[in-house]
Amino acid sequence: KRLSVSIYHSVLFHLFLSDWIHVPIMVKFICVLAAAAMLGIAVSAVVVKDGDNIAIVNTDLRVTALSETLVRIEPRGPTGFVDTTTFMVLNRSAFTGIPITVKSSSATHATLTTSAYTIEVTTPAAPPAPPTPQPMCTATPNTDIASGSRISSCPMKDQSCLPPHASQSDCCNNCTTNKECTAWIFDPAAGNCWLMASASGTKHAADRVVGGNIPSGGGITGFSAKVLSPSGDLLWNVSDLGSVEQNLMWPSPNAAAAYAIKDYPRFFTPAWGPVPIPADEKGKVDPALVNTSGFDYRINQDGDTYVFLLGNDIDGWNAGRKEFIDLVGPTPVLPDFAFGTWFTYWHQYTEAEAKGEVERWDTDALPLDVWALDMNWRNSPHGHQANVTPGNPPGFAPQHFYNYPNTELFPDFADPGTGWFDWLKSKKLRTYFNDHPFPTDNGTALQTTPDEVAFRWAGLSKWMSRGLSYWWFDANWGFSIPPPNTVYGGSGDGNSWDGMDNRVWGSYVYYNANSQYNTQNPKREHTMSMDRPMALTKYAEANMVPGLVQHNHPAQHRYPVWWTGDGVDLEASVESMVDSGVYDFKPYVHSDCGGDYRPKEGGDLLRWTAHCAFGSIHRFHGSEHQPWSYDNHTEDVIRTYLNMRYKNIPSLISFGHEAAATAFPYVTRCDLFWPEYAQAGASSNHQYIFLNDTLVAPIWNSTMNVTSRTVWVPPGEWTDAWSGDSVTGPKNVTATQPYERQPMWHRAGGLSIVTSKPGLRVDEQDWSELTLEAFPVTGTALETRRVLYSRAAGAARTFVAMTTTDTDNTVRIRVSAAEDEESRAWVLRVHLKPGQRVARTTVDGVESTHTVVHIAPVAADVEYFPFGGSGTAPAPRAGHIAEVRMPTAAHSRDVVLAVE
Repeated sequence: KRLSVSIYHSVLFHLFLSDWIHVPIMVKFICVLAAAAMLGIAVSAVVVKDGDNIAIVNTDLRVTALSETLVRIEPRGPTGFVDTTTFMVLNRSAFTGIPITVKSSSATHATLTTSAYTIEVTTPAAPPAPPTPQPMCTATPNTDIASGSRISSCPMKDQSCLPPHASQSDCCNNCTTNKECTAWIFDPAAGNCWLMASASGTKHAADRVVGGNIPSGGGITGFSAKVLSPSGDLLWNVSDLGSVEQNLMWPSPNAAAAYAIKDYPRFFTPAWGPVPIPADEKGKVDPALVNTSGFDYRINQDGDTYVFLLGNDIDGWNAGRKEFIDLVGPTPVLPDFAFGTWFTYWHQYTEAEAKGEVERWDTDALPLDVWALDMNWRNSPHGHQANVTPGNPPGFAPQHFYNYPNTELFPDFADPGTGWFDWLKSKKLRTYFNDHPFPTDNGTALQTTPDEVAFRWAGLSKWMSRGLSYWWFDANWGFSIPPPNTVYGGSGDGNSWDGMDNRVWGSYVYYNANSQYNTQNPKREHTMSMDRPMALTKYAEANMVPGLVQHNHPAQHRYPVWWTGDGVDLEASVESMVDSGVYDFKPYVHSDCGGDYRPKEGGDLLRWTAHCAFGSIHRFHGSEHQPWSYDNHTEDVIRTYLNMRYKNIPSLISFGHEAAATAFPYVTRCDLFWPEYAQAGASSNHQYIFLNDTLVAPIWNSTMNVTSRTVWVPPGEWTDAWSGDSVTGPKNVTATQPYERQPMWHRAGGLSIVTSKPGLRVDEQDWSELTLEAFPVTGTALETRRVLYSRAAGAARTFVAMTTTDTDNTVRIRVSAAEDEESRAWVLRVHLKPGQRVARTTVDGVESTHTVVHIAPVAADVEYFPFGGSGTAPAPRAGHIAEVRMPTAAHSRDVVLAVE
């Protein structure tokens, strides 16, 4: 054996230290293992170039130290290791890496070290055995599947596969006798049973029981891994890389030392996406990929894992999120108008009726930016059922196509088809259509085949050329498009592909179509400009209900915006909007504002409107939610809330830019600011911080007018937005408000950039004068910073800072010159505590006693709404507002106020 080892060492010398130095590393690697095998030596060959951040273990596993807080562990795939971009990973090259060294190795184990962490990996000595199937009726309570598809005879996701009030035994027995069924899901409360043709992975669900063959959610790779701190503390480990989660569920702040996600299914996406290969690219595409339109599925490999080390504080948590978007790409910045009001209604509008409604929004001075049509733009009176039409074959369904518009209801849809869109453009509105897509070739085409991408692109681009601004991919229907590499069964969503469902795929298809069309047609002749792409798609598989937890593919956050499905109530809307910004990197999740019902009371619609106005996206949809459809009072209050939202448009646009840059949502769960109080109430998804400054606690009980709820008030001082009363947290309080008032509090130390002239369209707002609403904490050392992004394509920035000190009672406000040198006037409104006044003011170094106007609170019997803007009074029991006007100029500003 000593002779064998001596010969082996000679091989190593000649391969790595002699004239073979120019031989490719993998060729050397194979020779090393071959020599070891010939000589009967069990060896773990770990190759690391000096100073490199990559280690290859036994030719079958690659470990890459991308940064001090990010490591990639990748099993060798069918085409080798992968360095190209993938559907999930766009920017691996953003990471320079840190060196890896080999600490130890054996036949099946290797320990690798860096300056920041240690990686231990175990490789299989033999191919892993598949898991042992469980008996069909072995049940797992409080559990649901992560993904899967129904048996062909029960395709509808909301329909039980058995008659009502079935038993759990009925459910598992029916699955046992059905040759197509591999797993079952049972709802004990309702007696519903769902029989699954495939199932993958599990998740907690208090109202579900599952059984049957449910793989872990990933294949068996045979590779296990650990990541440890330099001191040896375990940060993360997994028994098999195939069992790493593939759907994004980022942990709450300080809840985990590390987070891992795998790139699976892994495939390459061409720059043009799922549209026909551009003419100038056809000759460059690998001939083997022409039939998939440039998509490469050959690189698919389970277990390609990225481990993010999150540290032990909120800074590490935020840094990990920044690394995630650096790796996979950020949520894009929305077009500015998207922060305004949207309206649709599932109603068979005529063109005259639709125009009348649009005119009513303007006549009644109700801000609006998007007025759109649900599915009735198509001539599909039979819904998702086949429409047997004279002259067409049985089963012909015009709703599967894009060339059957409802010209009876909308005459302007007839060729050339631009009339309706030109009229909306004259009103400075954008619009979209609902689309329930169906694969071409009678439902048989795979998603990236030339037939399918040509069909989809032709249909979507046809209507965008006529003036449609963007599309709504509606997955809630009797048919849809499946994910790629999946044969469609003809109904429902179709099967998932390696755990990937059609939600993320549809988001990608429709967002990419808008992006490609806007790039090719920047002027958008028959609609208002679309300087940034957008699509409306569904955020996850099921319709959101209170308490439901569901997550999707880690690329979906790149294709905004998202709605939560049909029949979602206000409580579920709040929960999903708040949590999606934490777990899923989706800052624009929202529900049908008003709900899929006609509220019995206008006050119900007011509760919805208040939440939506202080939420991510404000999109009225569902039933008859026109603001004037109840009474004048209801309309007046809705108008006030819409005006409050439009006054916040400068901040909404700016925080949208910040969300793209930092992955920090502007509808923020409180533990993202105060993680140390997570258990006390900060982690509640029933309240949130809006635009960093306003605590919002929606009320969803609309059975009576005046309603109470419990609210956790965060640390610090908070001023009730309606009364002006002050409360200091952390503590729980009971908030009691009528329909018209949503519980809200202003944060001491807050600083908001608003416009006092909200207007009726975002694009038409006058930003020549903007207002700063400041809530300083005098006598305390604190600095609050904000950034204003202009609406121009360059998004020029203006930086604003408010500073207070612990040595005196001064408040200093600094406003930088705009990056584009635009001139602007400013109104500074300093919200003082009761009894305080501003004694002296210095503006740009010049002291003045005449520049401050003190505005007293309104009387207690006067109807009051916050966010009134320039010149308006504060709440009844608040302090005065000290208002300082700064005339139009392009230079920077510096205002110092001495408060007594």
